[in-house]
Amino acid sequence: MTALLRVAVLTVIYLLVLTSLHPGDVLVGIVLSSVLVGTGWRIRRLGPPADESLGQRLAGVPRLLGGGLLDIVRSTWRTALWCLHPGATVPGMVPMSIPRTTALSAAAWGVRVNLTPGTVVVEIDERRGHMLLHVIDARDPDAVRAEQMDAYQRLQRRVFP
Repeated sequence: MTALLRVAVLTVIYLLVLTSLHPGDVLVGIVLSSVLVGTGWRIRRLGPPADESLGQRLAGVPRLLGGGLLDIVRSTWRTALWCLHPGATVPGMVPMSIPRTTALSAAAWGVRVNLTPGTVVVEIDERRGHMLLHVIDARDPDAVRAEQMDAYQRLQRRVFP
């Protein structure tokens, strides 16, 4: 379906919901529909390869949410311990290589990591496959890298490949 037809169909639905044909309502419907169609096109363009089925990706969402929540609880516990005993860790930067992904997948990775207390994504470059993290405990950078890659493989890869 062409973009123009999509805008027309969405505008008609908008006007049916409003039960109005006032010129201002028609204009607002066209603008809103155009924004929706444009956003949908942009999301599809940034999304995963076409060989990933939507059903398979959606089936991974509960695991992503549950595992992400568990990671948040663990990180909150570690951060609380650090607050009680600040000398026990050494904060610092940890560079790591990541799989070359789409911009959407890299953004999802950054959001997932930033939600966990004690870890902040400083820079992410999906084209070069590079991510720079600031972590509360950087004494063992290899362990940090392994933990991040494990979380990506277990939780995120299926939903945002």
